[in-house]
Amino acid sequence: MLLALALGAIALFNRVVDPFWYYRDIEITGFNAVKPRFARFERHVKPALLVREQPEAIVLGSSFAEVGFDALDNSFTDNGRLRGYNFAFAGAGWDLEQCALEYALTHTRVRRVVLGINPGALPKADCNLVWKGMSASSAELLLSLNTFDNAIRTVVEQRRARPSHTREGRYLYARGEPGVAQRFRDYLRRDGKRHAQCTADKLKVPTLLPSAVQSIQPAVNLEFSGLRSVIRAARQQGADLAFVIYPRHALSLELEFICGDPNARWSQIAALAQVVAEEAADVAQKGSVSLWIFDGYDTTRGEQVVGREPRYWQDPEHFNYELGARMLAAIYGYEQDFGAQVRADNIEAIYMQLLTQRERFLASTSWFYGDLQTLAAPAPTVR
Repeated sequence: MLLALALGAIALFNRVVDPFWYYRDIEITGFNAVKPRFARFERHVKPALLVREQPEAIVLGSSFAEVGFDALDNSFTDNGRLRGYNFAFAGAGWDLEQCALEYALTHTRVRRVVLGINPGALPKADCNLVWKGMSASSAELLLSLNTFDNAIRTVVEQRRARPSHTREGRYLYARGEPGVAQRFRDYLRRDGKRHAQCTADKLKVPTLLPSAVQSIQPAVNLEFSGLRSVIRAARQQGADLAFVIYPRHALSLELEFICGDPNARWSQIAALAQVVAEEAADVAQKGSVSLWIFDGYDTTRGEQVVGREPRYWQDPEHFNYELGARMLAAIYGYEQDFGAQVRADNIEAIYMQLLTQRERFLASTSWFYGDLQTLAAPAPTVR
């Protein structure tokens, strides 16, 4: 009898506090309105929410997509006609991204999908292994001591906690927190260390790049079985699938141009475009598939971060939803001349356009290389 009462009290407390933001019907300011524990358990709760909410438009990917795309965006939801949800996960690799899409296709009738990716191999994952132990049951959400512990923490942390996500799954990450320039510095110096030739002298003046682009050959020996699998599954269900190659801030692009090997990345992009074109050629499938890129040099993608709080970026890789909104508008036909749909026959033209935009931007932006040197120059050696 006492055990039953104790379990009942725990279940009631967990249900009211709702630490993982699953039930979402009791929110009391100062008691449980802020959900600081959700971020730690999103891989357990988001799948359950997806099944319950039955969204028709979903975002998938890593934290870049989770931070950068608002699932309520008008372009994405067809002006609110589609119910949207951000089903991306912080720290997700391709295996989880692939399996998250397959999970969504199995449990919902999703019609529109934006999936963020990085160029490279995209092999087929064992989704039974990926999802093992991730999705939480109702019993776990109500009766487990782990939930009870986090419910207590949720109440205790209300005064000093900040929300980690929006209701529709978008990750706030470090939005609103100071220190954006320092995060840029940490990222860019880390990237500079990866390039043996990235000396301080190379960061002083722009490097001249070729005025013409040779043929970009698709990278060979990349495994794309997982990519083909998700394209076929989405199209078979009639879902429109848009792959988005994650953009990077122009400072990061410039570091790769002058110290790295941008040709390797573009060869991988060409290989992706080739696979997408092959799969899109299957007219027996209903849904569409497309590949998009949004690299660029302008006041948005090359926004100044030194001495000011930027609007569009939290670091060189995590972009805010204001930039994501422009990307979604381009994908769904609401904005022209921003980004490009990559096809096997236009990749050289896209790359050439990027180089032309770079040249014009650097010629008209006096602060850019000074900021690049400030942020990316190797730290002085302490003796």
